[in-house]
Amino acid sequence: MLNTAGLSLEQAPPIGVPFVFFLSAPWFAVVAGLMLAWLGPDILLTRWAPSSLAAAHLLGLGFLGLITIGALFQLLPVLAGAAVPRAVGVSRTAYGLLVPGIAMLVAGFWTSSTGLQLVALAPVGSGVLILVIALGLALRRASAASEIVRVIELAIGGLLLAAGLGATIVLALNARVGLMLLPAWVDLHLSWALLGWAGLLLVGIGTQLVPLFHVTPPYPAWFRGAAPTVLFVALLGATAGHIGDDARLRVLGVAAALAVLATFAVLTLQLQAARRRPVWDPTLSFWWLGMACLLGAVAAWLADAPGTTLGVLVLAGVAVAVPSGVLYKVAPFLAWFHLQAEQMAQGRWDVAVPHMKSFVGDRAAHAHFALHAAALLLLLAALAGWDAVARPAGVLFTAASVVQGVNLLRVYLRFRAVRRLLARPV
Repeated sequence: MLNTAGLSLEQAPPIGVPFVFFLSAPWFAVVAGLMLAWLGPDILLTRWAPSSLAAAHLLGLGFLGLITIGALFQLLPVLAGAAVPRAVGVSRTAYGLLVPGIAMLVAGFWTSSTGLQLVALAPVGSGVLILVIALGLALRRASAASEIVRVIELAIGGLLLAAGLGATIVLALNARVGLMLLPAWVDLHLSWALLGWAGLLLVGIGTQLVPLFHVTPPYPAWFRGAAPTVLFVALLGATAGHIGDDARLRVLGVAAALAVLATFAVLTLQLQAARRRPVWDPTLSFWWLGMACLLGAVAAWLADAPGTTLGVLVLAGVAVAVPSGVLYKVAPFLAWFHLQAEQMAQGRWDVAVPHMKSFVGDRAAHAHFALHAAALLLLLAALAGWDAVARPAGVLFTAASVVQGVNLLRVYLRFRAVRRLLARPV
């Protein structure tokens, strides 16, 4: 059961606003898994291969991006009292631009079509711009939780820099702009996308969600207050080091950013181990796997591991595992909460609202985790030289993503069925 004391739930948007993003995200991961099952070890040879770039954007933009956007529409009103204006229209417009735009961008990488990549900039860029404006207007109305407001403001800055760098790289590939040392600019794009946007949200919102989900002690005040700013400033330092050709400043900036993330991982594991209700649930499994992969990614960076190793740990590990764990708490809670509100509005006490565990059982969530963890282990084994396990890893990753998609769909269909009962005349 979630501890919802102190949350502002009155301004929550209709359930369809976040769920349209949640229901779509796993199928981008399915496509990435099918690519791995088809290509096998070839997709893991180098991060510069067209298939590797396509898979990275399927997971980074298609899976993580959509889940993050859907979650922000829901969490801003709940944690910060900052409702997104015209949430239904804004969410539909952003969704309608981003989903086909991401698909075109991925197809452009897969086929090495720089022209298709260029065309994809219009819908993706428009969707991001609409999202940024809507979030900015919501934050201006925030009534509480200044820590969360500051985190999201910084994350929006990271998103704008990541999107701007990505667009510049695509323009450079189309010879529309000149860009020297393109790989270094790609690294900056990845840093701002994965650390300056997703990493900031992970650290900033994670410090709120972990105590809420697992009834743990709070994160230390010094970490909550300083970590997001240190992470953002560290990435600014790395960017300045790149622009000014200062290798030491660039390395120090990235190292400081990774130190923040490693500290977050250690604190998270410690606090979850000290939770007041020591009951194991699937959410903990995903969080612990994600934190282990985050620490592994930091160690891999320090060891100067290949980019493909970092990519698997960060994308298949952290970026898929942690949001999956969050969804198994958030999705059932949203279904239960909206049905409770509708039951009260209709006065239909004759219809029982299902408890949260009944929307998606632990067995189904554990099945998803087991498949995903097995796929990740095989991926790491393939990177270590066991090429024969690459395709089985793709099959397992695909199966895990399908199970997740089906689990989330069951939550929504159960919600719809009960809502129809509540709407029937007495």
